[in-house]
Amino acid sequence: MKTIYTLVLVCLSSLLMVNCSSEGTDNAQLETDISPVIPKVNASVVDIRVADNQLVKKGDTLVILDDATYKIAVEQAEISLLQATQNLKVAGINKTSSHVDISNATANSKAVSANLASANAAIESAQARLAVAVKNYERYERLLKNNSATQQQFDQVNADKVEAEARVQAAIGQRDALLKQIDASKYQIANTRNQLSSNNENISFAGLAVKQAQATLDAANLQLSYCTVVSPADGIVSKKNVQVGQVVSIGQALMAIANNKKIWVVANFKETQLENIRPGQDVEVDVDAYPDTTFTGKVESLSQATGARFSFLPADNATGNFVKVTQRVPVKITMSENKSTRYPLRAGMSVYVNVSTKE
Repeated sequence: MKTIYTLVLVCLSSLLMVNCSSEGTDNAQLETDISPVIPKVNASVVDIRVADNQLVKKGDTLVILDDATYKIAVEQAEISLLQATQNLKVAGINKTSSHVDISNATANSKAVSANLASANAAIESAQARLAVAVKNYERYERLLKNNSATQQQFDQVNADKVEAEARVQAAIGQRDALLKQIDASKYQIANTRNQLSSNNENISFAGLAVKQAQATLDAANLQLSYCTVVSPADGIVSKKNVQVGQVVSIGQALMAIANNKKIWVVANFKETQLENIRPGQDVEVDVDAYPDTTFTGKVESLSQATGARFSFLPADNATGNFVKVTQRVPVKITMSENKSTRYPLRAGMSVYVNVSTKE
């Protein structure tokens, strides 16, 4: 009898030790990433490439939308880009032409300047001949008065003086014409430089127009690409809510992709159970759907707030009568990799978790 009593005490002690070194709750369920499939353009549905509960990979085509309007927008953007590119080429040609005009005007000005030196020398030569002609005229005029020269000789000298004066005037006129050509060349150079500056601005504006047209084309192609709705992640098609011919709008949920690889548990422990729960502790997970097997996992993290704080209408204890309620804190538990096809884990399944709190 004493032996039986001792065994009962040992068993009770063991049970108490087990209970003291673990925390469990059935307020828990499996969770996974569920990615919504949402269109980014307004269009009608042309084709649906998947069915409910179908396995898909990231990037697989799910839904085809009518793209006629968006193709037209792409063609218009391509035409605008071609026009902007052509305008940029024309602006570049005009700039090159202005550089050529400046070079020609500068060369012409230099040539005229060289001719100006020759014209000034011609004036000096003509003035020297005029001075000689004037002196001969004055000498023969005196000789004619003294009857020391004939009228014919005087007339010849007078003709030489008139011719010398005409040559001086012609040389001066030629010089003045060259000066006007130089002024005209300077004006042409200045005007061409202004045109060159204007051409540079035109090139800058044309370059901006090309960038804008390219951006418009990129945006149009992006909108066109949205007409093919693809899977945002690997997983199972769930909650499909779209039909061929349906007009969908931006932000409308067409279906969801539930991740079938990465599964975890969210267990809502009472706040009185959290004292010894720490990240990294081992966890046993019993899934209600599979009572004949036990899964394992580890505590990953504890929520910084209770579940009640995230409710749509959180309790405000400062109003009305206060009733103390034991709160629950979500604890995230990562599951060990499940390679068994016999026990597939699905989000939302109810589970019982037992956290080993042994130090």
